[in-house]
Amino acid sequence: MIKNAIQADDGLHVKFVNSTTDIIFPWHWLKDHGVDETSLDPTTLQRRVNTFEIEPDIKPLVVEFESARQIVQIKWADEAETVIPADLLMQVTGRMPRADKLLPNQQRVLWKFPDNLTDLPSVAYQAVMESEDGLFAWLSNIQVYGFSLVQDVPSTQSATEALARRVGNIEETIFGGLWMLSAELNEHDDSAYSNSYLEPHTDATYYRDAAGLQMFNCFQFDGEGGESILVDSFAIAEQIKQDDPQAYQTLTEVIVPGRYMEPGVHLFAERAPFRLNNDGELEQVSFNNYDRAPFILPDVEMQRFYHAYGLFHEHAIDERNWLKIPLRPGMTLIFDNWRTMHGRMAYHGKRVFCGCYHNRTEFESKLRVLQAQRQ
Repeated sequence: MIKNAIQADDGLHVKFVNSTTDIIFPWHWLKDHGVDETSLDPTTLQRRVNTFEIEPDIKPLVVEFESARQIVQIKWADEAETVIPADLLMQVTGRMPRADKLLPNQQRVLWKFPDNLTDLPSVAYQAVMESEDGLFAWLSNIQVYGFSLVQDVPSTQSATEALARRVGNIEETIFGGLWMLSAELNEHDDSAYSNSYLEPHTDATYYRDAAGLQMFNCFQFDGEGGESILVDSFAIAEQIKQDDPQAYQTLTEVIVPGRYMEPGVHLFAERAPFRLNNDGELEQVSFNNYDRAPFILPDVEMQRFYHAYGLFHEHAIDERNWLKIPLRPGMTLIFDNWRTMHGRMAYHGKRVFCGCYHNRTEFESKLRVLQAQRQ
């Protein structure tokens, strides 16, 4: 809450409750961020104020702070009025969660199985399909733990698609929308279409906007082995940050190329293994040595990269960091492809999955909507 707001030449001096210092909001900024109908469309929440017509040295005529309603009303020389709510000022200064940020109870829980992940996050198919509470529980699992199981899912493409669309639109890639995965299929030149061991990795390092989620519904399993491997790459990154800060920094700075090639397809993208957000927090891990394209750095930098990249790989293949899940018909696994690396144990026999990708933006949108309904 705002304790008081004082008009001054350089802007509005705001003192928040439980704060000893003022925050100064420039008049130009305040004119640009009103929530009144002249400034903001109440239906679409699109901006109406013309930023580029605001005078840089604009000053108000009258400023009123209504403590009871927690709003600031500003009247300008042209008689226009701007309304600024306290919530907006608190959000932009980090004093309360932004409406477009996930709630504190959706913060990630880093894990290393079974040390701090004794019960696997799981929901029932019927709950997800029939209630918004079930859907919210499912998406919350993905956000918090980086993955979730769904139990009692029918082994049909229609049921798989219906479940996937509870998240949002299915992302179309070179593999299609909904796709089948089995060693018996050879539709694409990819190691996933085999029965060999796959090291933990993230998918789509060759896409500029890598898939946010990946989902597998087990249709058939008749054999031995083939457990799905999950690794919390954010937990590994945090460990490296503590043990070897230079290696962590290297993995945030070196741009690594990824590529995918087959007849008629040549995909290529570049990004650092550790991508940070504007607050300097880890947002995405990209790690797939199978799909890494050639690149070179000056000798010292290359040595640092190989050390850091190798250190991450050591953690990724350390079975103490693994969660192995033997997927069977009726079980669906969905995971955060920006966080949770996946792999596969070698197997003998028949193993058939139906899967798809989701864009991370759509996943976050659905989660925000469900969050807002529960506030």
